[in-house]
Parts: sequence; structure tokens; C-alpha cells
Amino acid sequence: MLTCLAFMLTVSLTELPSLATEVEAEARALTVQTEVTPALLAGIEDFSGDAERLSVALRQAGVEQDLPCIFHGIAEDARERSAALQAADTAEEREAAFVSLRVLLDDAILIAPMAAGAAADLAAEQQMASR
Repeated sequence: MLTCLAFMLTVSLTELPSLATEVEAEARALTVQTEVTPALLAGIEDFSGDAERLSVALRQAGVEQDLPCIFHGIAEDARERSAALQAADTAEEREAAFVSLRVLLDDAILIAPMAAGAAADLAAEQQMASR
């Protein structure tokens, strides 16, 4: 089962920048949400999955910065924020959960371009080394 999961998470080095861009775009789309809906919760789940794929891909590619750990944490935190939104019983609790989610999403928006850049740099290094 773990082999199947690892296969599903595998992303090539050349695909990493587009995955990072996708994570950033998903985060941007989620930041404008103001109501807890099934679509929002599904969007958070998709974002979390893509952030985890990015984490695994960065690690597998050999990106030595903290980026793999950061995106793993973002994936986990997104699931926690989703649970907090679902558990919120009052308007104040929902607002606090949305603020917490937006802070996390803002971090992803800022860091995703760094992941794309690190992957592009690594690909360029590998290409130069193969010449």
C-alpha cells in the first residue's frame, strides 16, 4: 500500500515548478472563501494533498532546503484547519478558524515560488553536470 502511495506522489523534477504553482493557485483560491461549504472543505483537502505531493517530490528530488518539511507541515496544518472549520459552532469560532486558515494559505503563497525556484535551480545544476 505504501508503494502505491509513493507512486501516486511521485513527481518528476521538471514537474515540480508546475506543482508548486498549482499549490500557490489553490491557496489563493481558498483565501477568498468566506463560508464553510462542502466545496471549501474539498478544496482544502485537494490543497493539502498537493502540498504533501510537493513535499515528497522536493525530498525525492534532493532539495536540501527546509522546503520539504515546510510543505509537509502545511499539508498537515491544512487538514487541521479544515477540522477546526467543521467544528466551529459560533460565528466567532468560524472567524478564528478562517483567520488561522488564511495565515497558513498566505505562507503557502509566499513559499511556493521558492519551491519552484529551488526545483528549477536543481534541474539546471543536474543539466549542467550531465554535459
